[in-house]
Amino acid sequence: MRARVIIYNPDLTAILLIHRQKKQRNYWVVPGGGAKRSETPRETAIREINEELQIELTPAQLRQLFVIDDEYFFLTDYRQKAVPDISGEEKERSTSTNVYRPAWVTLSELLKINLMPPALSNKILAVIKYRL
Repeated sequence: MRARVIIYNPDLTAILLIHRQKKQRNYWVVPGGGAKRSETPRETAIREINEELQIELTPAQLRQLFVIDDEYFFLTDYRQKAVPDISGEEKERSTSTNVYRPAWVTLSELLKINLMPPALSNKILAVIKYRL
């Protein structure tokens, strides 16, 4: 089981994604990762976001949205405009051929990038536009 958090900044109308460049691949992912031991999806999401981006979330801040192939997606609002630095295992694994780069991606750019999995862009837009 994996858990990911769609971190939405309503002031920027953007979500925080991780730009990956790995060997010859160039794509984007929602931050998150795999469960440890008997973690719940929510616990995994909180731990992974803290480890990867040093953003501390509480269970009440996460709204579970949907599940795609055993990956749980949550949504939270986050109003910091600065892009956090990558940390944890991702920072340790970063090399010139294995890049992890957080960035704010506006909703208008979302359909123009290579977000993985491919069906995710439309799901994110539907959820966020429903809230606007």
